[in-house]
Amino acid sequence: MIDIDGMSSKGKFITLEGGEGVGKSTQTQLLAERLSNLRQKVKITREPGGGVIGEQVREILKKNSAELDSICEILLLFAARRDHFVNLISPWLEEGYFVICDRFYDSSLIYQGLLKEVAIGDIMELKRMAIGNFEPDLTFVLDVNTNVSLQRVKTRRLLNDEYDQMSRQKYDIVRNGFQKIADIFSFRAVLINAEGSEKAVFSRIWKAFEKRINIAPVEEEKIV
Repeated sequence: MIDIDGMSSKGKFITLEGGEGVGKSTQTQLLAERLSNLRQKVKITREPGGGVIGEQVREILKKNSAELDSICEILLLFAARRDHFVNLISPWLEEGYFVICDRFYDSSLIYQGLLKEVAIGDIMELKRMAIGNFEPDLTFVLDVNTNVSLQRVKTRRLLNDEYDQMSRQKYDIVRNGFQKIADIFSFRAVLINAEGSEKAVFSRIWKAFEKRINIAPVEEEKIV
């Protein structure tokens, strides 16, 4: 069994969080591309998802969300998160990768905690059981006005699950919740204005990245 609390890694774990339509997937790709161009080892993953079990849980949640109560949903998410962490995230970090994850446990605090009223203390206990004291090295919380979120979701036809189809009030709850995440976890989280062009948003992300993360220079290969 992996010793989560005793683990030390050579890589860095970066998460992107935020509500619907904030551009997490796009910015994840842009960040991975920038790091790859700097000759860094990079892995991209997501939650729910990542590993085989996680992707199966993702499909269950999409197809059966109406039949699942909030406790069943959070238990499925953390089972998938445990598998994801032990079998993918931790090994990648040990191998020195930058691991970039589209959502992590912060999303559980907002969607299952604030929206579905699972006690935050219970969620944090599940977090402790699943991943111990492990925290991301850096979290970007992408933030846009609720009107922008609603328009982006509508324009991109992202109505894939119950969260895409939330009421405006719930969109506001999610946005405010993630803003609080950025404040509470300020030791690792940075609030990013995600309005404007993809390029402009990424510029803000990269500026914050450079302030928080040092990239070791890659030695040039010697030609014999």
